[in-house]
Amino acid sequence: MAALIGAGLADARARLADGRGHEVPARILDLHHVWDFFRARLLPRRVRDLRRVLDVADELAWQCYGPVLALPGVRPKEPPLVAFSRTASPRAHRRGSAYQDLLPRGGIHTRQGREAAARLPFPVIEVPWYFGGHLPALLGVAHESAHHIEDDCGLGAEIHHRVTTAGLPPDRTAHWSRWAGEAFADVCASVVCRTAYAELLTDLLEPELPVDEQDFDGPHPPPAARVRLARAAASREPAETGEEAVVAAALLDGGYEGLGGRTLTELLTAPDDGDVPAGAERLLRGLPSGCRSAGAVLSAAAVAFQTDPEGYDTHGVGERAVDEVLRLRGTGTRTATVQAHPHDHADAGALLLAALDAVPERGPSRPVSP
Repeated sequence: MAALIGAGLADARARLADGRGHEVPARILDLHHVWDFFRARLLPRRVRDLRRVLDVADELAWQCYGPVLALPGVRPKEPPLVAFSRTASPRAHRRGSAYQDLLPRGGIHTRQGREAAARLPFPVIEVPWYFGGHLPALLGVAHESAHHIEDDCGLGAEIHHRVTTAGLPPDRTAHWSRWAGEAFADVCASVVCRTAYAELLTDLLEPELPVDEQDFDGPHPPPAARVRLARAAASREPAETGEEAVVAAALLDGGYEGLGGRTLTELLTAPDDGDVPAGAERLLRGLPSGCRSAGAVLSAAAVAFQTDPEGYDTHGVGERAVDEVLRLRGTGTRTATVQAHPHDHADAGALLLAALDAVPERGPSRPVSP
């Protein structure tokens, strides 16, 4: 970031020195406007209580996404950044997607400014602000992380093929084909967070549960079907029946070409990460969960809340689970996995400033509507 900003400052000084100072204000305004997207997602990390929750969310996102970076032949990429936003539910914004609609109100002043907001440089996961006060809700980060796995590993066609050839009736195949990406994300979250994720869905989707499932045409499967899918994916019991169990099996069985031949269970299951139900009982007795991964600790906290909401508050389960996850973090940074060099950022800064070169479309001071 320092290198990127340094490139911008050097560019501005050069223009002020060679008589092009009139070009600087619009460029700086657009740069600030684009930077607001990142500033709003980074500054809360300077507030201790918010930083702790976001650090925990990052740990869950890393548990899901980190194994992708260890796959043979995978180029280093930035993992998702988790941030609070005014969105009503968690959302994933893919790497390379346009994010002008996510910028603060006020508009971009130049056409080049709009172009600068056309490609998000790293994946982002947004969660509602209230998630900061209800730790179990953070299990939804696992679902959004799975969307980034699908995008960055190019799994879309493979997921679609698995669902459409799962053996569902033709009329149901058409529906599940449309929901394939969301079904994949729910299955991944269920592998990481087990049955706790299904119970979270029950809590979050309860107002929407009674719908006509046969004619449901939303972007996600019907709420109750999502719960059944998550339970089937978490339990993998032979007794599980129904179309959700068929879809879960299709997504879980066999390795993915885009994942180097690994199954989702092989990719996402943390080795020996602990007993979640026993961890929930320990948390409700005022003890650490004893689990050994972010997903397992958060799942234990979620089960504790679902089992005994009053005891969850009485024993400060949420805050103690946050402490436990943060103690599990390794020392140092993860730059050894995602390698970046200062000159790369400087080049990116120069390119961004070039894109922000102010060439007004309708006069020198008329803003262009976003």
